[in-house]
Amino acid sequence: MKKIFYISGMHCVSCEMLIEKEVKDIFKTAKIDISHQKGVMEIEAEEISEKKIREIVKSCGYQIVDKNEARLETKTKFKLKDFWQLVFAFGVLFFLVSLFSKFELARFFPEASDNVGLLVALGLGVVASLSTCLAITGGIVMSFSSRYDFNDDTNNNLSKKISFLSRSLPQIYFHIGRIGGFFVLGGLLGALGGKIQYSNGFTGFLTILVALIMLYIALNILGLLPSITKLGFYLPKKWSRGISSLQANNNPSLIASIGALTFFLPCGFTQSMQLAAVASGSFLSGALIMAVFALGTLPVLFSVGLGSSYSQNKKFGFLKKFIAAIIIFFALYSLNSGLIISGSRYSVDFWSSFVNKINTSAGANVKELNDKALIDEDGYQVVQLDVDYTFKQSEFKIKKDIPVKFIINAVHVSGCSDEVIIRRLGLTTGKLKNGDEGLIEFTPTQAGIIPFSCWMGMQNGRFIVE
Repeated sequence: MKKIFYISGMHCVSCEMLIEKEVKDIFKTAKIDISHQKGVMEIEAEEISEKKIREIVKSCGYQIVDKNEARLETKTKFKLKDFWQLVFAFGVLFFLVSLFSKFELARFFPEASDNVGLLVALGLGVVASLSTCLAITGGIVMSFSSRYDFNDDTNNNLSKKISFLSRSLPQIYFHIGRIGGFFVLGGLLGALGGKIQYSNGFTGFLTILVALIMLYIALNILGLLPSITKLGFYLPKKWSRGISSLQANNNPSLIASIGALTFFLPCGFTQSMQLAAVASGSFLSGALIMAVFALGTLPVLFSVGLGSSYSQNKKFGFLKKFIAAIIIFFALYSLNSGLIISGSRYSVDFWSSFVNKINTSAGANVKELNDKALIDEDGYQVVQLDVDYTFKQSEFKIKKDIPVKFIINAVHVSGCSDEVIIRRLGLTTGKLKNGDEGLIEFTPTQAGIIPFSCWMGMQNGRFIVE
């Protein structure tokens, strides 16, 4: 007996694997073929209960629809309401950015400029844990609770408390293994990247690639593009299925090992962070990026493992828009960094002028922006940049064909801000310490824009040559 079902809501290979696993748990001898691209599931078995199949698919967070509905779902449904929700989400995001800038909250983060990448990784971890791309990981975590042998050998008065702690144990083992595995494997990716001697242009290319992947993910969340896994960025389904089908029983080391192996499961978020780990170029940086990302997924996955509901409901429409807005902001930020690192003449740093206006209108403790260079007695144009956690100036006006002295006052440097570069001209201050004064000299020969940045491109500014 063979039946075809049309399923609404599948986004990636993980969705296929989750549904396939749950169906096979009931129909053990069934042959199942699922395509998230087509939204189709074919089942071949001696006996098939359509009612039971509907219940299983619904329990996984999806829905069986008729053929016509499945065809309609392939068309984009981005309505006017969705557009205004997205606009409002960006408004909220820019308000938060303005608060961050106005009150200089970077000071509350030790080595803030070094940790910008880690904050992004943590945020994307939280977002990923709410995404259907991690549905398969949620399924693995939930299976531990159902298969783990919970034994309460204590008296009845303590049984409830012990029972809750006991039910938490498999989740604790899993996440210890997951975070530890992501740390080690991320470190190996970073070390691999560090062994490869590539140019600044290639570093910029990697950063741009990560940004484009993030942007793609955001558009996928909005329903404007299909899942990134449809482009082929995932392990063979057979390997991923093998990882997810391991039986944990009561072995803590096996549960922890499975947690570590989720590093290889298909997820666009994970893959973008893995690419960032390679680009970091060091074991520690790559390890921290991946470990912090895994840490960001912990709260939701831990709750899922304890049996809490986990759904991608339309009630959370605005939350999805806000998540997409955050990812788009991160993507554009990374894209701008990549363009600067590669020495491109183009940039997408529209938020710089936005933040600068906020700082000046709020009377922040910064020097006037758009400073015009002063001419010293030796005929040099002199401009000064104060680095105090962040760049305190981001734009200078200079004249072409007149030599420039670019003085960098290292009030407080950390992470990437300990070196200021002009990538296009191949100039750098070298590594700076607190209290140092860096100097870069150059002569602009044509009108236009010359960008400068920290060596990672995360903080940047520009010279306007007139």
